[in-house]
Amino acid sequence: MFSIDGQTTVRELLTKHPCAFDVLVSYGMCQDCKDNPPPVPLEHFAQKHCGGDLHNLIEQIQKKCQEGMAPFSS
Repeated sequence: MFSIDGQTTVRELLTKHPCAFDVLVSYGMCQDCKDNPPPVPLEHFAQKHCGGDLHNLIEQIQKKCQEGMAPFSS
């Protein structure tokens, strides 16, 4: 089971759960990061793109990837 938290990198997340891509794009993921997902923690992404709301970001990712995916653990 894949655990997602603030230290999970964008690259890890998208490698294991490509469905999360749409959520990250909706928060303003830049073109360079779309082309080559960075090894930066979601905590950093949330600070830069979500006003620091890591909890909501993770919630949205889990919701988007819920269908047909293995459950997340926290």
